[in-house]
Amino acid sequence: MKRFFLVPMALALIAGCNTADKDKYTRELKIRTIPSGAPIVVDSLRMGKTPLSINVETNEDGCFVRKTVITAIPHEASLQTQVVTFPAYKPSDSGKSVVPEMVRFDLTKSPSDPTAVYIGDDDE
Repeated sequence: MKRFFLVPMALALIAGCNTADKDKYTRELKIRTIPSGAPIVVDSLRMGKTPLSINVETNEDGCFVRKTVITAIPHEASLQTQVVTFPAYKPSDSGKSVVPEMVRFDLTKSPSDPTAVYIGDDDE
């Protein structure tokens, strides 16, 4: 008799433990490089070679929920590594954490050149 009572109770507990309680939002981010074909690493994970599109987790306003680092790795000796970091969302400074439509790395330029990384709308 005790087993009969415990089974429905256990099922009720499992059904109540829903991992989808929090709404999850994502946004597509296009990543391009000049020249194309560069490996891309996002937060230490290899994502593939450019051109590529990835989905990133956002809050409901389209902002990064955690600090996100995107690295373009040169695939030729004459090219430069490029890195861009997006901060996690903060209500006091949400503009810096908005997920852009596209990030384009120019691996032919020095990382100190302000035009080496374009962040904005897809221009293609």
